[in-house]
Amino acid sequence: MIDYISMINGEWSDSISVIDRGLSYGDGLFETMTWRYIEDEKILGVEFWNRHLNRLKNSCSVTKIKFPSKKMLTNHKNKILMKSYDEGMREGVLKIIITRGVGGRGYRYEKDITPTIIFLTFPYNRIDHEFYEKGVKLRFCNSSIFSNTQLAGLKHLNRMDSVLARSEWDEKDFFEGVMVDDSNNIIDGTMTNIFFSKNNNLYTPFIKNSGLNGVMRQVVIEKSKLFFKTVKEIQIKKQSFKKYDEMFITNSVIKVVPVKNLQA
Repeated sequence: MIDYISMINGEWSDSISVIDRGLSYGDGLFETMTWRYIEDEKILGVEFWNRHLNRLKNSCSVTKIKFPSKKMLTNHKNKILMKSYDEGMREGVLKIIITRGVGGRGYRYEKDITPTIIFLTFPYNRIDHEFYEKGVKLRFCNSSIFSNTQLAGLKHLNRMDSVLARSEWDEKDFFEGVMVDDSNNIIDGTMTNIFFSKNNNLYTPFIKNSGLNGVMRQVVIEKSKLFFKTVKEIQIKKQSFKKYDEMFITNSVIKVVPVKNLQA
């Protein structure tokens, strides 16, 4: 099985310019989602495609990166998924990266700069089914999550806080690490969003100064009324996590995974 397939600006390539601002400054955004071949309908479907596109469009608006048309992105998506299918994939992970584009030295960028559009597909490595039934173990990270009210909630390319936090452990016992801010508020995991429940009420950390507002997080909040009395976005202190009855984590690839233990 191939490791990945990559397409840059609509062409089959895995190389970008050394002066691309995504490489130089992390000046860009990304989305990660799952896709699969739907046998009954004979189509290559992407889960929550429109949600991911809408978030990408909103993020481009905040960061003032030119947003390619949805038609262009959809055409790129169809092209790479068809090639992935022809190469033997029947399901996988689709990643979109949009950088501000190729520019000169310095933080200032040209107003007419053309974005770099990168599409990648990877084979889907399913996590152990037992994790969904029995839950996973988590630990708190020592590294604090970066705070920036302007970028909070966005899936931008500046992910050094998650990189540093994830480097803290090698033990296979821990599935994920929980990150807190400088005020000891739980925010999210290195790759996931976090939910707690108590007395049939659902709680999730408030995303205002830091953290990601994941697509799966949005879906869970919207659908929570089917399973919980209320859902609240609140501040959750690190020292208070034991007062909740249950905990689970989410992202667009693993979906919803219960937590059986969080190591303080």
